[in-house]
Amino acid sequence: MKRRIHILLSLLAILALTLACGGGDEFATEEGYVEEEYTEEPMTEEPSGEATEFPASAPGDLVYDFGFVPESNGFSFPNYGDDIPATNLTATEMRRMFGDQVCADLNGEECILTPPAEQWMEQVNGSMGGGHCEGMAVLSLMMYTGQVPPSDFGGSLASDLDLNDEALQRELAYWWATQTVAPTNESVVRGTPMEILDVIRQMDVNGETYTIGIYDGKGSGHAVTPFGVTDKGDGLYAILVYDNNYPGETRELYVDSRDNSWTYETSINPQVQSDVWSGNADSYTLDLTPTSARVTQQVCPFCSGGGFSSTGGKLAALAQLDNQVFLDGEGHILITDESGNRLGYVDGKIVNEIPGASYSQFRMAASMNAPEPIYSLPATLDVTIEVDGTDLTEETLTDLVLIGPGYSIGLEGIYLTPGQVDVVYFYPQDETIAYETLGDESPNIVFGIENPDAEADYYFEIYGADITGGGIITAILDSKAGDLLINTEKLTNEGTFNFYMTRITDETEEEFYAEEIALAEGALVYINYAEWTDANPEGIYFGVDLDGDGVIDEEYVVDDSQ
Repeated sequence: MKRRIHILLSLLAILALTLACGGGDEFATEEGYVEEEYTEEPMTEEPSGEATEFPASAPGDLVYDFGFVPESNGFSFPNYGDDIPATNLTATEMRRMFGDQVCADLNGEECILTPPAEQWMEQVNGSMGGGHCEGMAVLSLMMYTGQVPPSDFGGSLASDLDLNDEALQRELAYWWATQTVAPTNESVVRGTPMEILDVIRQMDVNGETYTIGIYDGKGSGHAVTPFGVTDKGDGLYAILVYDNNYPGETRELYVDSRDNSWTYETSINPQVQSDVWSGNADSYTLDLTPTSARVTQQVCPFCSGGGFSSTGGKLAALAQLDNQVFLDGEGHILITDESGNRLGYVDGKIVNEIPGASYSQFRMAASMNAPEPIYSLPATLDVTIEVDGTDLTEETLTDLVLIGPGYSIGLEGIYLTPGQVDVVYFYPQDETIAYETLGDESPNIVFGIENPDAEADYYFEIYGADITGGGIITAILDSKAGDLLINTEKLTNEGTFNFYMTRITDETEEEFYAEEIALAEGALVYINYAEWTDANPEGIYFGVDLDGDGVIDEEYVVDDSQ
């Protein structure tokens, strides 16, 4: 087994070219590539417990030197999160990462994103609030190897650059975001500490380069840039790294060959008390991400190729496609499928029992708050998601969004209090979301649709619909009929809601807004959105089925309130 990681090195270039869209992780064996859906502890292979054989060296010897110098080749500013008003991904970076398919309307260099693309960008940008270490680790390395010229951002070295440069902020965000998508997130090399050390020892500027991901086993991750290995004596080695939480310093990640373990002392910045992270051959809390996987166009997880059909109103041919689930805010989530299989936090630890599902932990470490991982599910799967505030110490606003091929569905602005547990039901094939709470809530229900074969893409918000005393509110998108339905059958109060819609065509982007629309207890409200355009002076047709018998009891036209 100890030779397999060497085989993996020689095949990484092939891997970057042959990774398929969607699916699970791939890893190398002596027989070639096989596909694996990793679960709770993703790994390249079962650990051998054997130490890798190294060339003879003496204590103090520099076993390997890549030539990178943190003082000059690292950034002079520390890792940052939402503590500064930085710009992250824009439509330009989205188009660069995924191609023109992310644009609902493209006029020259101006790209208006599809609604699912806009939603995905918003979720990923929000996740960067915890730190940009992944982007900093990657970009500093690529500037050193000449793949990204520092001169593009006003300097001859990474250390010359100013974080206040918006172009640099966006570049850092771009490389940060590659960790969330294929082929980058499917090319991660997982191994024992000694196997990871052996790969680093052979890293060459003319071959493959890597960043290191380190994890504390409790949900936090961090990325650093390796550039050397020293022999510390008695079987102990140090991987020399540039840690962007410590500008200008050379840091040491220790690997002990005697028990195949690792330790690293880190902090979110030098002014905060450090913590020691560690792992062994069984923990798989060290990994490597090859640079070659990042430089190709990434696979778009939210682009149509399935998704909502423009004619049938259902999802088609999605067996090979995934939905991604994002939690933006405090608390945790637990996803359960119809068979009772779970994915998410159980007793403080992430479990994965759902066939075909996976999760990706972020590498960021600029704050003490580790964000929820991105969870990936088969796109045909109906799921129940608990939004759990049990561990909260104060009230917080939380968003929960599911994004798939050609669509997004979610809730924004859930007012989560300590001990509160709300439930959200996602039925992607039926274009349906249901939200259940025991408290007083009024979150925004959001839908986004990409319709490449139809006249327009749409984004919808239903907000201000108060759920007083708890209950269930259900929203259904019937894209075949061009209707958006709101079902209040399981609410016990009457009130109003507001409605916002964006309609995007190849020629224009149009908006519609209506406020204080009646929401009767037990009613089913039909919003016939497909008939409206900005040139239609008659507004949008609303129909109300007051008793759920399938017959419209009231109908009226709502004008644009803008």
